Amino acid sequence: MVHDKTGILHLAQLMAARGIRHIVFSPGSRNAPLVAVFGNNPAFLTYTIVDERSAAFFALGIAQQNQQPVALACTSGSAVLNYAPAVAEAFYQRLPLVLLTADRPPEWIGQGDGQTIQQQNAFGPHVRKSVNLPVSIRSREDLWYNDRLINEALNAALTPVPGPVHINIPLSEPLYGFSTETGGRAHDFRELIVKTTIGKAQQLELKGVWAESPRKMILVGQMPHNLEVNSILAELASRPDVVVLTETTSNLFAPDFVGAIDRTLAGIKDSEAYCPDLLLSFGGAVVSKQIKAFLRKAAPKVHWNCDAHDAVSDTYQCLSHAIRIEAADLLNLVKLWPVQDSGYGALWKRLNVQMQEKHQLFLKDAPWSDLKLFEILSKNIPSNFDVQLGNSTPVRYAQLFDGRWAARFDANRGTSGIDGSLSTAVGAALASGRPTVLITGDLAFFYDSNGLWNKYLPPNLKIIVVNNQGGGIFRFIEGPDQTPFLEKFFEARHQTSAVKLSSVYGLSCFEADSPETLKAALPAFFAEKEKTALLEVHTPAEQSGKTIRDYFRFLRS
Repeated sequence: MVHDKTGILHLAQLMAARGIRHIVFSPGSRNAPLVAVFGNNPAFLTYTIVDERSAAFFALGIAQQNQQPVALACTSGSAVLNYAPAVAEAFYQRLPLVLLTADRPPEWIGQGDGQTIQQQNAFGPHVRKSVNLPVSIRSREDLWYNDRLINEALNAALTPVPGPVHINIPLSEPLYGFSTETGGRAHDFRELIVKTTIGKAQQLELKGVWAESPRKMILVGQMPHNLEVNSILAELASRPDVVVLTETTSNLFAPDFVGAIDRTLAGIKDSEAYCPDLLLSFGGAVVSKQIKAFLRKAAPKVHWNCDAHDAVSDTYQCLSHAIRIEAADLLNLVKLWPVQDSGYGALWKRLNVQMQEKHQLFLKDAPWSDLKLFEILSKNIPSNFDVQLGNSTPVRYAQLFDGRWAARFDANRGTSGIDGSLSTAVGAALASGRPTVLITGDLAFFYDSNGLWNKYLPPNLKIIVVNNQGGGIFRFIEGPDQTPFLEKFFEARHQTSAVKLSSVYGLSCFEADSPETLKAALPAFFAEKEKTALLEVHTPAEQSGKTIRDYFRFLRS
C-alpha cells in the first residue's frame, strides 16, 4: 500500500542496499517517522545523541575510521543548523555523511509555525548534493521521483569524491501509526567510478620536466596510512635529488622522510639552497604555516598538485600542473624516471639530523611546559594506540616529534576548528574498536563537553586534556601574546576542572601537574579497561609560551 511515508521506506531500502549501517538520531517529534522506519530495520545500527552538533561529529568519527557513509537524522528547525560545523569539516576531509533532516510541509515555511526555518539547501556549498523529497506520494511517478532524488544524493556521497550530502524530508501529519511494510521495491541506480590515467604523451612531458629538475620536493598533507604510497616514497626519499616532507597527520613514516617540518625549517640559513625546482604535493591539509610561507617565497618553477578529483588547489601560489590522478598511480610512474646526483636530498637530511640533535639537547633541560608534556607523551603512548589530535596547540606540538610514536594519527584539519574533537574521538574509538587516545586542549574539551553526554563512551578511549587555563595557541603563534587583551579576549582564562566535569559522566579520572606525576599516572591511565579514562594535565600557560619561543630561538641560533 502506497502512502505519504512510503518514500521513507524506500530511503531505508536504498541506504541498506549501499551498505550504510550506522545512523545517529537526535530526539525530536518531526523525525518520528524516520525513527519508526530505521529503528525497526535490523540492517541499521542506531544511536541516539541529544546534541546535534556532537551527534554530527560523532558520526564523522565513525566515517573517518570506516571510510563509509554514516547517516544522521534530526527534527526540523534550528536542530538542522547544528550539523553545520561537522558538515563543513566532513566536506573538506572528504568524509561521507548522509544528513536526513525532517522538515515541515512547504506550505508552512515562513508562516510562523513552530520549529520551521528554510531548510532546503541549508548547508550551501558544503555538501556534495542537496535534495528535497516530495511531501506527497500518490502515484508511481511520485515514487520514481522520490527514489531518483535519493539515488542522486547517495551516489554523490561517494562519487566522484566522498563528502556529505543533504536529504531534506518534508513530513506532514500524522507522524505516528503508519504502516512500515516495504511499500514495494525501490528503484536503485549507481554511478560507476572510472579510473583516470595519464596518456603516453603527457607521461613523456612530465618525465622531461622531472629529468630537468635537479632539486625535487615531495610534500604530503593529511591522509590515512597508505602502505603502497609509503613504500614508493621511502624508495624516492633515498635518492640524492629528492626530499620527502611529511607531517604526523600524513601517517607516512620512513627513516629518510623529513617528518618535523617546522623544526627543520628553523635551521635554514641559506634558503636558496633548500628551494626546490619541482614541488610535488598531494594529500589533504598541511598543518605547517612555515612550509607554506617558505614555498610561497621560494616560488618553485614547477608545482604538480596531484588529486584524482580536485587538483586545482594553488596553496603555494606556484601551481603549474593540476594532475587528476591517484597519488599512488603518479608515484609508480615517477619512480621509473631518471635520477640526478644533485645532493639536494642529502642537504635536507643533514639539516634534519642537526635539528633533531638540537631538539633533543633543548628538551634535556626544558622546564615543565606544554612542550615537555608532549615529549613525555611521545615516548610513553603505547605504539598500538591511535591518536586523535585536537586543533590549535596539540596538533602543532605533535608535528615537532617525528617518527611513528603511535599507530595512527587523525585530526579535524578540514576546517581546523576546535569544535567537535571530543565527539569525533568518541565516534572513532567506537567504530574502530582499537585503543584510542585524544590529546586536546582545555578550551576545545570544554567547548565540546557534550561529547561525553551519551551512552556510547567506549572503554578503549582515553582522553588527555592539556589544561593551561585557556587558549595556549595564542602564546604559540606570534601577535596575540603582544597585546594587553591576551588573557581576557584571546586565551579566555578560566578555572574549570576537566576531572570534576568528567566525573559526572562516570569516567575514570586521573590528574598530573609535573613530569613526575605525569609519568606516574600514565601506566594506570592506559591500563584502564572498564570505562573511558580521562587524564587532566595542568601546565603553566606563561612558561609554556616562553618555552616554545625559546625552543625555536635555540633551533635558529
